[in-house]
Amino acid sequence: MKKLMLYILGFVFVLFIHSCEEKETYAEFIPIPSTENGEKLVENTDLFASIYRDTTYSLVNGVDVTEMAYLSVKGLAMRLFLFEVDLSVPGVTLQSSLPYNKYEFAMQPMTEQALAVDSEETFVWGGTNGDFYNMNTGVPRGLYVRDGLVLKNAFDSGDRSFFAITDNGKAAVGSVDDYPQMKDDIKEAVGGSVWLVRNGVVVAQTNNSVEPRTAIGISEDQNKVFIMVIDGRNFSYSNGMTYTELGQCLSALGAHEAINLDGGGSSTFFIRNTPDFTEDRFELVNWPSDRGGKERAVANGLFIVSEN
Repeated sequence: MKKLMLYILGFVFVLFIHSCEEKETYAEFIPIPSTENGEKLVENTDLFASIYRDTTYSLVNGVDVTEMAYLSVKGLAMRLFLFEVDLSVPGVTLQSSLPYNKYEFAMQPMTEQALAVDSEETFVWGGTNGDFYNMNTGVPRGLYVRDGLVLKNAFDSGDRSFFAITDNGKAAVGSVDDYPQMKDDIKEAVGGSVWLVRNGVVVAQTNNSVEPRTAIGISEDQNKVFIMVIDGRNFSYSNGMTYTELGQCLSALGAHEAINLDGGGSSTFFIRNTPDFTEDRFELVNWPSDRGGKERAVANGLFIVSEN
């Protein structure tokens, strides 16, 4: 009986050792993009574990939208929205928005700002929020120019940036130090904060917070504009990005320069869903983190427009 017990114990010990030596196995995630922009993001970053939705559609010649739902390598749900605007297409440009379409400081949701300006002469296809701002007064923190009229030329700090459309129809990104040399050529502008990509290089960051983001980048020839919104603060839907991750994505898409715009609950991405002038023609595509997905009233933004 004693020998039998020893045999049993020995057999159990061998099974235990064998099971410990076996390697643990995990499900393998392979991101499979469906669009050209999805391919660029997967091939040129290491941020994507699995892609659930990847679609690109055109709003008008020169204005494409990409929407992605994916699992990040951190195991987090993510939603990404992208405008790709080709300024070399005749008539297509970007315009700074004005709350209530008035040349004064105020706050209004972006789709309402679009309704106030949309017309046959300035046909709005979509847009996003712009600069950080005083949430009591609506005064933006940085540069603000609309149709050549300078509403604000002061910056609240030396590390501010701005996005602009110049008189020759090109896109530009600049710093506080760049403004004196560029100011006479700026037609439209909104302010921004940290640089994400500079001279084709992703900028190193010290702030690693994960938040909803809005950012804008331009190609080296200044004809392409990339506007990206990342939703966040919603664990099961989308968690947000760091500045570094945002810069990596914009660089992967082809941005030679890129800056961060206002994010958090201000992040807004909307499109036109009909050529008609119906009251509900502007559709909010992303899910802002404020008030259960409702738009926040913001100080300014950018419209993608066809000008006649």
